[in-house]
Amino acid sequence: MTTNFISCTKEQTLREVIPMFTQTHSNILPVVDETHKLIGIITKNKMLRVLATQPSFDSKIEQFYNNQPIFLSPTIDIEETRTLLLRHNVGHAPVVNDDMIPIGLVSTKQLLWSYNVVYSQLSSVLDFAYDAIILVNQRAEITMVNKGFTDLFGLNSKDVLNQSTTYLFPELEIENVIKTGISILNTPQLIEAQQTLISILPIKENGEVVSAICKVTYRGLTHLHEALSKVKKLEKQLSDYQHEISEMKGTKYTFIDIAGESESIKKIKYEATLASKSMSTVLIIGESGTGKELFAQGIHASSKQIGSFVQVNCAAIPPELLESEFFGYTDGAFTGAKKGGKKGKFELAQNGTIFLDEIGDMSLSLQAKILRVLQEKEFQPIGSSKSIHLNTKIIAATNQNIEKLVAEGKFREDLYYRLNIMRLNIPPLRERIEDLPDIIQAIVQRLNQSGFYVRGVTHSALQKLMKHSWPGNIRELHNVLERAANIKSGDYIDSEHIADFIPTVKEQKSKNLSSPSTSTYQDTIQSTEKDLILLAMKEANGNKTKASKILGISRPWLYSKLKKYNIE
Repeated sequence: MTTNFISCTKEQTLREVIPMFTQTHSNILPVVDETHKLIGIITKNKMLRVLATQPSFDSKIEQFYNNQPIFLSPTIDIEETRTLLLRHNVGHAPVVNDDMIPIGLVSTKQLLWSYNVVYSQLSSVLDFAYDAIILVNQRAEITMVNKGFTDLFGLNSKDVLNQSTTYLFPELEIENVIKTGISILNTPQLIEAQQTLISILPIKENGEVVSAICKVTYRGLTHLHEALSKVKKLEKQLSDYQHEISEMKGTKYTFIDIAGESESIKKIKYEATLASKSMSTVLIIGESGTGKELFAQGIHASSKQIGSFVQVNCAAIPPELLESEFFGYTDGAFTGAKKGGKKGKFELAQNGTIFLDEIGDMSLSLQAKILRVLQEKEFQPIGSSKSIHLNTKIIAATNQNIEKLVAEGKFREDLYYRLNIMRLNIPPLRERIEDLPDIIQAIVQRLNQSGFYVRGVTHSALQKLMKHSWPGNIRELHNVLERAANIKSGDYIDSEHIADFIPTVKEQKSKNLSSPSTSTYQDTIQSTEKDLILLAMKEANGNKTKASKILGISRPWLYSKLKKYNIE
């Protein structure tokens, strides 16, 4: 907007107002009241029409001005401004503050100029860029492309502008990023027989993805890999240092091992850090495979407890052994007792942390004894009359609906309240899918530590993984990647190394309800498509460039289809 403007009042005469238009470049004057608030506008065109009627120059403009003007807020964006002006067929509009006082003027000419300047500057920047870059709209149609991109694919800009990347460059899978709103950074992929790194950044307005920028790095990869390797080396040194501290306290993991930067996981990590600062009990709730043990170990590693981390799987211990496992026993406490007695889990965790995993499977009788330990802060080994004072942090976890267990009488309400002081609700993987790239990288590092050699996953593999719902959460993801690491032939895990996922019952029902005949329809289309490509390749004697011209499609699109249908 321009802030160089003149206002007038409805009490002023034509004689006073007409000269004002010669003092400004604008075609409108805001009309204000005695408090300087906007009450209307008067336009240059209106003044010319009035003068044609030969009025008295002493006439007040009160009878000529528009008292229902279109006006704008200074916070409105350019696109919305343009739409508003075009909808009301006006070329100018005043901009007012919260008190309705004019602070500037905007014209469609200014908007057009700003668009041209921005696009011209952006186009220059893109062409100067070393990498291949495209901008796409919400429909994944290319709105801008730089020379690096056309050079990589051997195309002209006119061949790709306003075209859908879904059909021209399906290997980029930009539409999936637009759909999910999840950024992709430096994922490797072989394109046009060249090793590349793909990054896709969704651009959002009011939380909705409106466009995206895709960068394909294919020049200077050696130097980039060296820089990334140095960063990873520094990260490993920090991780090793953290693990040294962690191992001294009997744990394998710290909070640094919990991958992800989504808002949900950052919130839980923050709450877990707070939970590690006191001796209050912690209750961790989460589906199987979400990483409850990692959080428990992270809390212990961050706590002031100098003792060991002792984990007890309440579901794995036979009911008749639960009491002796928890509290231990003295020599000769019962028939078959170990000579010299045995320390229980609570005593082993003295000055440390005890992690009661699958607490929901504990018997009611043992629940009563655990409650007594929490209340009295002491316990007695079986066969002993001597009490041991407890200085142990207690963390419990379950994948069950513990409130439902309480309501059904399967879990003591008083114990539930004792445990449910610091509660951590671990989100399932499907609710923080944006963390998937970070989690994959963490799992790959662990696989390499266990004897595998995996440099990472390719872009196509990552996109395949991101489309799965992950009912088994991170544990399922680890199993999928470990299997892929076993069967891969190169340095990277590619999409072909990842087995097709079997839809869950819920997913299958949803698919059947929404499109019962989609599968047959798609099969027919793909069969026809494959036959046409085979005919074109035969006519072109195997020349892919010639075959793409026969089919009237781009070479990248043809290459992707040849790979899809395994056509040599």
